[in-house]
Amino acid sequence: MLSLCPPSPHNLKPRPRWQEGDWPGLTNKLKDWLVPSPPDTLSPNQLDEWFSSALSPRRTTIENDTPRSHPSPKSKAWWIPLLTTLRKDFTKANCRAKKLRTPDSYTTARHSKLGYFKAIKRATDSYWADFLAKTSPNNVWTAKQLVAPRKTPRFPSLPDPSDPVAINNALLIYFFHPQETHT
Repeated sequence: MLSLCPPSPHNLKPRPRWQEGDWPGLTNKLKDWLVPSPPDTLSPNQLDEWFSSALSPRRTTIENDTPRSHPSPKSKAWWIPLLTTLRKDFTKANCRAKKLRTPDSYTTARHSKLGYFKAIKRATDSYWADFLAKTSPNNVWTAKQLVAPRKTPRFPSLPDPSDPVAINNALLIYFFHPQETHT
């Protein structure tokens, strides 16, 4: 029996934020690491137990001293702190423009909006380019969905009709094919 399960769209497990770890402090803590001597006779199981017992305290030390992320289902993998700052600036400028109603305030709000959305576009493009460059067998299906062409539009294209009556007739013909009369 074969059962297939689609990949979860969002991993809710807290993940270490390696960039924000205190690496100099961890280096000082790990300097005194002494590897215990291996057993005299090494079977594969004994080697595995020895290695795990030697590595486990170090791994625990590193994991405990590294901050963790707590992602929500609505979080975006491509979101960066700069976008948060730009969003706040855009919101402030937009509220100010609505309050003051001056041409200068509207111009400032418009420029902050353009900068914010351009930064979002750059962040998403950068994230997905990096994602596709690092595609592995584990995420090849996600990558395929990203590069596959979009689904066909649900609304038919109507290149010929130019007035409402012609559009109506084209839609009727498209959705309700004329029945052929048999003679």
